[in-house]
Amino acid sequence: MLIKKFGLILFFSSSQSENLFRPNLPAGEYRLVIDNVYPCETTKNHPIQFNWYLSKKTSSITELKGNTTLLIPFDDTLTIDYNFASWGSTGGWVPNAHILKTKKACSNVKHLSGNAWLNSMNGFNIPTYKCPIPAGTYITSGIDKKKFEDMNFPKTYFYGKYKVVCRYKNLKNEVVGCVVVEVNLIRPWETPI
Repeated sequence: MLIKKFGLILFFSSSQSENLFRPNLPAGEYRLVIDNVYPCETTKNHPIQFNWYLSKKTSSITELKGNTTLLIPFDDTLTIDYNFASWGSTGGWVPNAHILKTKKACSNVKHLSGNAWLNSMNGFNIPTYKCPIPAGTYITSGIDKKKFEDMNFPKTYFYGKYKVVCRYKNLKNEVVGCVVVEVNLIRPWETPI
């Protein structure tokens, strides 16, 4: 009798549970989680310097802090060279997982950034939302990193860890600025580690 009652309770409790379909596919819609931001090793003498870092404000809020120093305007005469490295299955970064080279750096960054562009401009106290961004030093006391997750990147991609090296070049093809961003693309229902 006790076994029958336990069986009925188990049956009814499992039949009323919410049945969620959560496929474990290698690609699909994702959530962007920024893990780390830092300048490239060789940026000390560049006319565009991204001195950014992540700082934990509370257990649930991490902020982007630092400054952006522009000795030249950030405009459309510059080009962008994005190189995505993926985290290998046996560990270590595997370069050239995705490469994007484009002209009109300012306009393209503004377009790809989407709502994150406005959050950046406000957070760094930049006087304009339009291109070009004038030369100067722009400092932020802290911007919640979750505000950078709403971008105009493709809405589906391969899940995993990526290190994006962003190099900005002038008309002579010389690197004038460089920043590294490590991101994690996770399934929408997953939580970051």
